[in-house]
Amino acid sequence: MVFDATASKRCNRAAIRLLNHISMNMNRLTQILGLGAVLLALAASAPAQTLVRFESQPGSKMRMDGSSTIHDWHAESQLIGGFIELDAAFVAAPDNAKPGKVAAKGETFIAVRSLKCSSGKAMDAVMQEAMKEKENPRIVFKLAELTLKDVKGTAVNFEAKGTLTVSGVTKEFTFPVTMLRRVDQSRVTFTGATAMKMTDFKITPPSPTSALGLIKTGDDVKLAFEWAVAKKEAGK
Repeated sequence: MVFDATASKRCNRAAIRLLNHISMNMNRLTQILGLGAVLLALAASAPAQTLVRFESQPGSKMRMDGSSTIHDWHAESQLIGGFIELDAAFVAAPDNAKPGKVAAKGETFIAVRSLKCSSGKAMDAVMQEAMKEKENPRIVFKLAELTLKDVKGTAVNFEAKGTLTVSGVTKEFTFPVTMLRRVDQSRVTFTGATAMKMTDFKITPPSPTSALGLIKTGDDVKLAFEWAVAKKEAGK
């Protein structure tokens, strides 16, 4: 057997290169795993965003204004249910907040039967039938996004985006909302107004049968609300 020194040296060099390559890759893998561990630790140690919950209070109202072939009309409810949760840091110091999205979630609702029409009880029944109240007893708005526009004194102005469900039909809705705050910030009032068409929610503008079709309700309706809410106390 003949010993080939040259071949042996080539094998050694190849082995050294292979070991160096493995070592470099191991170092890179260690660095990647180390960075991942750091990121996971930071994520675990980051404080969760705290939301403050406000719940409906007496003193709320929603008004619906419309027209007909003989006179304007309105229907009003004194009951608005639901809640809204807002970023605690924003609640504590809204004057320091910059315009943009505010962490928030919420849902409000109004019982269709609580709406009382200016034309009397007979029109209440006509309105409830047109809105399919038996199958869909509530008007519901679910908040998806709240964007701060500006703060002017005690008025905090937002743009609210979400879904409005009326008569079983759900539509995306965007409208301006103002939060009127108090000094202690334990109770605030949200106000706003928007317009809609009955037919967008598959509601046929009601017409009293007793009027033999001579009285017809307009399709366009304006909604305006004042929603009083109070901060929920811990443990309640």
